[in-house]
This record gives sequence, structure tokens and C-alpha cells, in this order.
Amino acid sequence: MRTSRIVVTLLTAGGLLAAAACGTNKNSSASAPTSSAAATTSAAAPSTAAPSSSAPAASAAACATGSLSAQGSTFQANMETQWAKDFGTQCAGAQINYQGTGSGAGITAIESGTADFAGSDVTMAAADQTKANTACGTTAITLPVTSGGIAVTYNLSGVTSLKLSAKTVAGIFDGKITKWNDPAIAADNDGTTLPATTISVFYRNDSSGSTSVFTSFLKADAASDWTLGASKTITFFSGAQGAKGSAGVAAGVKQTAGGVTYVETSFAKAQSLPTASIKGVGTSFVDATDATVSTAIGEGFSVTGTGNDLAGAMAYEKMMTGYPISTVSYAIVCSKYKDAAKGSLVKAYLTYAVTKGQTAAAGLGFAPLPSDLATKVQASLSAIS
Repeated sequence: MRTSRIVVTLLTAGGLLAAAACGTNKNSSASAPTSSAAATTSAAAPSTAAPSSSAPAASAAACATGSLSAQGSTFQANMETQWAKDFGTQCAGAQINYQGTGSGAGITAIESGTADFAGSDVTMAAADQTKANTACGTTAITLPVTSGGIAVTYNLSGVTSLKLSAKTVAGIFDGKITKWNDPAIAADNDGTTLPATTISVFYRNDSSGSTSVFTSFLKADAASDWTLGASKTITFFSGAQGAKGSAGVAAGVKQTAGGVTYVETSFAKAQSLPTASIKGVGTSFVDATDATVSTAIGEGFSVTGTGNDLAGAMAYEKMMTGYPISTVSYAIVCSKYKDAAKGSLVKAYLTYAVTKGQTAAAGLGFAPLPSDLATKVQASLSAIS
């Protein structure tokens, strides 16, 4: 039997495999590099505070042959790499080409008809939805396919454990806190010796779902005193340094003593950078793990779409015990494809992704979808033709 060809293109910067989150969103609402050949692993058991966090067990998804061209969210790109590899092992004759170009580029591609599906960390604006519907010739629907956390990662000699409240994070990223031994950081880290190193803030200078998630978290926490708004693009203070993609900001922090940024957890791991425990509206500082992300999704995510559309919103003010900077990432697909063979392959591939494919989440720095949400996605996928 002929081995299927799998092609997944990722962006690189500073030697990193890019899997960054970037995007466009509905009214400005959202880790991943490991080797694309990383072995599939079982996800860790989730906190009991969330719904069952692993997707329901499923037999091998149905196969279909042909090729798909997809692009978008670099947040999910490394997961797409693993899914494409494993789906190809299961289904000879299928070619999946996913390019991590950013959520905004993915939405543009689906609305222009140049992608069979798009990856996005945020939902489409109304104008984009209309364009996507026109390109599909039917309704384009948005479906959660994975979830993860946006970490605050740093490069601080001698400090491998750090706690940061939302108010302190806001002070750092709006330029009000400029030294690592500032009293606000010291208050979050009683007993930790902090150096007087200057803080160097790195931010995403592209249209970024990560920026949207990060700033939405800060905006939702009234105690943070965040004044820069929530959007996929933010004008940070003049001393902050912009870089393209999660690979770019992670590399910047790696190369800069005192550096700090917001990025998917996997990028911090890939650069051997520590991540801070974050306190949002809850009473505890929480580490970003697959279990705490799953808990947060259970606490804060709700579906706002109708029918088979499962677009949703994150209520950061409700994330009391989970990791407070968490999000889902979506696939945007046509509900009926002009080419029936394309529809069959999209259905088969994404059904694999939200069932058996979820077992790869923890090993790649993601979190599996809560089982009830994964079941809803399967039902929506079953209606694609």
C-alpha cells in the first residue's frame, strides 16, 4: 500500500520551529514547538474541577483519499503536524498540507477560497463570516479542535520559579514596572531573591491571537488596572520590543537577560525558559499544564454559535481555579464543499483530530478538548458534505 504524503509547513525564527498563535477576532476577544516527529502520548488526567478533559475514546476515524491545503493559526501548527503524520499512517492516499501563517492569514485564505480549511485562535468578524460563506457557497462554520495556555516566560538569572498576579503582569507589560526587584513583583514572590535587572518586554508585532488572549485576560481582571485594551494588535509602550510570531518573541527573550514575553508554553520549553505561575481572578497562583488548561476551558468557555457552528467565547472572569490565560483554537470549514471529495477528507481528518488525535495534546504542550465539547464537534463534522 502506498504511503501517504504529509506536508506541514511551519514558520521559523531564531532557529525555532514556529507554532505561534496569531489571528483576527470578533470584536477583539485567544504551545507548540516540538519535533514534528514527536511520538503520540497520552494526556495527563485533568483536574476534577473541569469536565472530563480528554476527548471521548474512538475507533480509527474513517479514511478518505486526496489532498487538503490549509493554513492559519501557528498556535495549532505543531499539533497539525502530529495529526497529519498520524492520520497519514492510518490513511494511505491522504495528503495534508497545513501552513502556519497566522490566524488572520488563515481567515483570509478561507474567505478567498484558497484554503480547504483554516486554523484560527479567535472567531471571525461578521464581515469575514460573510466572505467565507460566499467562498464556500454555503455557511462556513467554526469548530474547536484543540486548547492550550499562553504562558508568561522570562529570562532571569538565578530565578527559576516566579509568581505573577494579573496586576503585576499588567504593570510589566504597560511599562510601569521596569526592574525585576520592583516591590510589586517582590510582593508576589515572598522569600525569593530578585535581581535589580532591567525588564525587557517583547510583544507580538503581527496580528496575533496570542495577543488577543493575553490582553483579554488582563482587561477582564478588574484588579489589573490594564489600560491598553484587548485586541489582536496592541500599541505597547515605547520601550517594548516587537517581534514576529511566537518563535520571534521566544527567541528574543532567550537572547536577552531580563527578557519577558507572552507565548505558548511549548515555545518556552523549546528554549528552556521558565514560565511564571499566574494568578487571575482566583485566589491561587496556577501553573500552565494540560490539566489546568482543561479546567479553565471547562470554567470559562461557552459556545456562542448556533446549529453546527461552535464558535465560542472565553469568560476570563470565571476562571477561578484553572490556568487563567487559556483558550481554544479552531478550524474554520465549509459546511458543504463544492468538491465532495474535499468535504469527505476534511470530515475524516478533523474527526480523527478531535478523537484519537487528542491523545497527543499533553506531549506537545496542548490540552485535550473537554469530552462534551469534543462530542459536539464530532456531531458538527458528521454533517459536513
